This record gives sequence, C-alpha cells and structure tokens, in this order.
Amino acid sequence: MNLYQFEDAVSSIIVERGLEYFDAGFVAKLVSGGSGRYNAHVEGADVYEVSVQLDEEQNIVSSYCDCPFDMESVCKHEVAVYYELIHRLKDNDFPQALSVNAMAEQPALKVTLENLSKEKLIDILIKLADDDPILHNELLFTYAIVHERQEVERCKQFIETIIDKYKGREGFISYQYANAFADELLVVLHRVEKMKDPLMAVEVAGLLLIEAVQSIQYTDDSSSGIGVLIDETIKAIQTIASSPLELSDQSDLLERLILLSKHQVFEGWDDFRIDVLSICISFAANEQLRNTLVNELESMLVDSSATHYDRYGNERILNLLYDIIETYGTTEEATQFLHANLKYPSFRKRLMQYEMKEGNYENVLALASEGERRDKDYRGLVTRWKKWRYAAYKQLQSVEEQMKMGRELLMAGEFKYYWELKELAADDPSFYDDLKQELAATNNLVYVQLIEAENDVDAILEVVRESPSSVERYMKYLLDSHKDEAIHLFESHVKTMAENAFNRKEYKEVCRALRRFRKIAGKEAQLRVAEELEKTYKNRPAFLDELGKL
Repeated sequence: MNLYQFEDAVSSIIVERGLEYFDAGFVAKLVSGGSGRYNAHVEGADVYEVSVQLDEEQNIVSSYCDCPFDMESVCKHEVAVYYELIHRLKDNDFPQALSVNAMAEQPALKVTLENLSKEKLIDILIKLADDDPILHNELLFTYAIVHERQEVERCKQFIETIIDKYKGREGFISYQYANAFADELLVVLHRVEKMKDPLMAVEVAGLLLIEAVQSIQYTDDSSSGIGVLIDETIKAIQTIASSPLELSDQSDLLERLILLSKHQVFEGWDDFRIDVLSICISFAANEQLRNTLVNELESMLVDSSATHYDRYGNERILNLLYDIIETYGTTEEATQFLHANLKYPSFRKRLMQYEMKEGNYENVLALASEGERRDKDYRGLVTRWKKWRYAAYKQLQSVEEQMKMGRELLMAGEFKYYWELKELAADDPSFYDDLKQELAATNNLVYVQLIEAENDVDAILEVVRESPSSVERYMKYLLDSHKDEAIHLFESHVKTMAENAFNRKEYKEVCRALRRFRKIAGKEAQLRVAEELEKTYKNRPAFLDELGKL
C-alpha cells in the first residue's frame, strides 16, 4: 500500500486510534536510516519500536511494531508513524540514524564483554555497585547463595531498597514509575516460588503482601501494577497452601495466615484480609484445623446494619463458611445455612440453584418473588430475580407467564430474551410491529437493538433521518438500498460538525469524518465538501490548515 493512501487499506478504527496518537504527539525519535528505512518510538501502555521501509514511490514495503497487538496487519502505533512520516517528508525533517558503516565500527557490547577476563568483569561490576547501592543490593539478592534461614531478612532488606529507590524524597511514587516499582517487587515473588521450605516461602510472601498493600497509600496505581502484584502474591500463597504438606506444616501455615490477616495494614482493605483467610480452606479437611478456621471467620462477622461495606464483608465471610459446610457438613446443614442467610443475594442465588437442580421450580418462583420485593430499590437485583422467574416458568412450560416475564426483561434492556419471545410468538403476525411500536415509545436503546437485529432498513433510515450524526453507525445497513440518501445524510453530518467546531481539536474531528466520508462517497465528493467548507470558514485559519492536510 502507498503511504499516502494507507487509510484505504487499514481498518477505520485502527486509523482513528493511530491518528489520535499522532495528534497527541506520541511519536518520538523518528529517524531515517537511509534507503527509505525509518525507525521511531511510539508511547502507549509502554514504549514501542516501529520500523517502516518505503520504496522510491513511497509504497510501504514493510512495517513492523513490537507491541503485542495481532488482531490486524497494522496497529495504531504504525498508523501514528505513517501520519508522522507524511507530515515530515514534506520538509525531509529527519535526524539521521547511525549509518551502517558507522554502526559497524561500533562493536556490540556482548562481544566487548566476552573478550574481557573474569577478573576485569568483576572489577567493573564492583565499581558500578560501589557507585550504585541499589545495584549492589540487587546483585547480592539475585546471585548470593545463603542459607534459607537468612532469606527472610535478606528479602525484607531488598524490599526496603526498592521502596527507597522509587519513593525517594517526594514520599510518593508517580504513575510513570508505578509499573517499574511493581516489576522489581515481583523479583521477590519469583524468589518465593523457588523456595523449598513452605513456611519460609509464606513468611516472605507475607512480607511482600504487607508492603504491596502499604504501597497503595503512596503510589499512583492507575495502571494497576500494584494490584496485579497483590493478586499474584495471594495466588502464590494459595499455591503453597494447596501443595501436599505434613499436618504439622498445615497447622503452622494456618496459624501464620491467620496472624497475617490480622496485620494492621489490612485495616480498610478487608477484601485482601478475607482473601488471605480464604486460602486457609485448603486445610479444612482436618477437623481440628477446620474448627480453628471457622472460629476465626465467625469472629470477623460484624453487625451488618452498620454500612453497606460491612454487609459486603459479612457476605464474603459467610460464603466461605458455607463452602466449608457444603464440603464437610450434611445437605440439611447446608440448606439450613442458606435459609438463615437469604438476606444476602448470593445465598438466595445459591438456594435457587439448589432448588432448580432438584426440580423444585415452584420454590424457585417463591424465592425469586420474595427477592424482588426485598430488593425493590436495587434495579440490578430485581432484574436478576426476574431472570430466575423466567427460567422457572420455562421449566414449568407456563408459556403465558414466560412471555410476560420475558417481555418485562426485554423492556428492561435484556435483549437476549427477544429471540425466545419471537419463537414463542411465532403464530402472532403482529408481534414484531407491536413490540417495535411499544419500544419506540418506552426504550429507545432496545428499539435500536431490535431494528438492527432484524435488519429493518426502513426503520433504521428513519432513525438516521432524525439523527444524522448516527449515519456512520448505520451506513452498512443503508448502502445497498439507500446509498444516495445515506451519502447525503453523511454530508449533512459533516457540515453540522463543521458548524459546531471552534478549535483545532474539533477541526481535526471534522477532517477525520471527511476521510471516512471519502471511503463511502469517493474522492471527488470529499474534495467538493472540503472546498465548500474552505469557502464557508475562510476566516478560520486553523480549520483551513487541517483541511489542507486531506
């Protein structure tokens, strides 16, 4: 594909995202390597390297980005570089990369180091470590061989080193460094995974977990690096606890995990505290350890009338207790526990699952109806209970009630029920038109889903006529039978965008729409509309500048 026509060959979504990256200035260090080869760095979730090879006619011979995206042949980072190339090729504004000869004169670092003696390499590392205490500690932590009993203290010191490195004088770790901070702490977790002593491994993992939770207080974790570290640490502890262990080790681990869960760092982070205790279910096969865990869980229950958060914590703890009863108790004990905790939605759901499995559909209806009354102020829960009623009516072959409940769910936005309703109403020729009319008056979102699902082109055209800004969304429905009017509506949409645009960002949005317009209406139509806009807005130089880039 040619550099100047690449938009015609690349997905419009990728083009839009790449243009956003270009507009935001995310393309950095674009250099020419000679012979039509260009390299650039593009900022994103990470910094990615893009390479582009052009021939003499500016055709893109090859293009590569080291990002993980593989859904299309070209990614948004490559598109951003294409735009940057188009912009800078006008003035040939490129710093030159090192020539091939110049690079050949510079030996690779690996080769250079391979030619040094062991003594020289040691001298270099010691000198670097003397100048960098953090590197000093990292080298010792990674390569020093110590007895496992020294490992806990060494890991603790290494964690403190990482914290000092990133926290610094500001007392805060910014978004920019949060992931690197989390990645370095993961080194400790990898160390844990290699430890042979499960007690020591859990002790070190506990130290890491405490520091990770603590670090949330002084880290901008918008990228969730610390959250991932916490999750991975908890998973590592779970893996250790689930491995074959002697009863004495199970008992010691249970004691340590209960002690860990009581650490003050978890104040205000009860989810993590409960996550730690949930690991202990691995030891519940032993009656004595099971009783210890049950007593600990029961002691954590609070007066749930206080706050919604307390109710949520109680519900998680009660679910752990139920899992223990379901596994080691009787069916009667399990069902009694469910009935005793029906004020919690998860227990109502569990009981309905049990009754449904047993074929007690009338009980399901009763539980669901009670749930609707109890949770009438919570729309999501009401919808959940209605779904259970629908499922029970379906099992009971109560077609009339099923139709009524399915219609209620559809009106509430649960479109998946339409297809079963349609099948149930197969003998009613007015079903679709009546439903469409009702939805048009009560729920426009579901109405739109309906006419799209049924490919109702006439209804879709009316939607676009009333709201020309939706023309792009519905173009695929209109091209076969209403192409001319669709193009006209698209043009009106672009002109309305231009009329409401008052800054460069909005002018760029208009030009993006014009590029998409070209794919439907052709180059001539695009140029005609652009010329009209240039005449209409001749006193807006920024807009004229953007139009000139088309």
